[in-house]
Amino acid sequence: MVSVRPPACPDCGIRLEGDDPCPRRHQVVELPVIRPEVTEYELHSLECGGCGKRVTASLPEGVPTGAFGPRLQATVSVCTGAYHMSKRAVEGFVGDLLGVEMSVGSVASCEVATSCALAAPVEEARTYVQQQPVANADETGWREGRKKAWLWTAVTPLVAVFLICRNRGQDAAKQLLGFFAGILITDQWNGYHFWSVAKRQLCWAHLKRHFTELSEFRGASGRIGKALLAETKKMFAWWYRVRDGTLQRSTFQRYMGPLRKRVESLLEQGAASRNRRTAGMCAELLKRAQALWTFVRNEGVEPTNNAAERAIRPCVLWRKGSFGTHSAEGSRFAERIMTVRATLRLQGRNILAFVVEACEARLHGRKPPSLLPSTERGKCATAIA
Repeated sequence: MVSVRPPACPDCGIRLEGDDPCPRRHQVVELPVIRPEVTEYELHSLECGGCGKRVTASLPEGVPTGAFGPRLQATVSVCTGAYHMSKRAVEGFVGDLLGVEMSVGSVASCEVATSCALAAPVEEARTYVQQQPVANADETGWREGRKKAWLWTAVTPLVAVFLICRNRGQDAAKQLLGFFAGILITDQWNGYHFWSVAKRQLCWAHLKRHFTELSEFRGASGRIGKALLAETKKMFAWWYRVRDGTLQRSTFQRYMGPLRKRVESLLEQGAASRNRRTAGMCAELLKRAQALWTFVRNEGVEPTNNAAERAIRPCVLWRKGSFGTHSAEGSRFAERIMTVRATLRLQGRNILAFVVEACEARLHGRKPPSLLPSTERGKCATAIA
């Protein structure tokens, strides 16, 4: 702290003394000059005086076999994986800001090592998500080795996990969800149609877009679409009141009974339409009508899939900038660092600190840090055992 006092009165010139009990405070944040710490280990080879064998010293425990320590390795990986910097940009970043010479190949090597360090925490997070009562799921296009792939996510309030695979069908969804048996909130993609409609919630944000499209048709289709939009507007207005506590859930459920009948009646009218697009959309929704109202019956279920869409949006931006990953090994790093980033953001935890701790734990053979909320870490460890 630096105390600054006026030397004298600007009007009469009298010298000023004493302290102000409530001084105005002004803070300046500055970065120190960053200088890398380089430790050189001399590994001596000595000849045994008894048998003549030449013995070379090994690196001390906890010293990496590569040229970069766990904090630098973690920083590089967070730059590429969490902040979506290109490997070439990271090469320049560590050189200009950190004073470390690093090749693009070394950046990739740091990613591989970090991926290994994150494997156990991510697997624990995946198990946790599969044990939750409600999860949001979504998928988007990806590229792996210049071939088409898909990025999947499953999101709960405090943990989100990701999976990259070549499949967009049910097999990929089952691989993502594992033994999950709760309520699944999704869009209408048929890769989720294996899930029971009694435990599925279709996203009303997507439905609203479909109804908007329908409302722009002429004739009976347009009238049905406008009526469905009006009912959707009422539903969301009531739902927002439930969330902010101004409408009791029991009252909301009573309101939703007649609304459900009106919506399903409109869908039946649409399914009988001569317009093939209208009839197909409405008939498809009627097949899974029960999944439209799961959020009404079950507390803790949202009517939209916004949580999964928010989690996957940064990954879409990464894909657009990097064109995906070049190998299965790169995909494992991507899905693991995405899981770490999204989960720690949900929990308000520091990403770099976590990745550094994970890299140090792997180097020293210690148990890695956990991605689970603090109140759940012991429970999940017991369940896995």
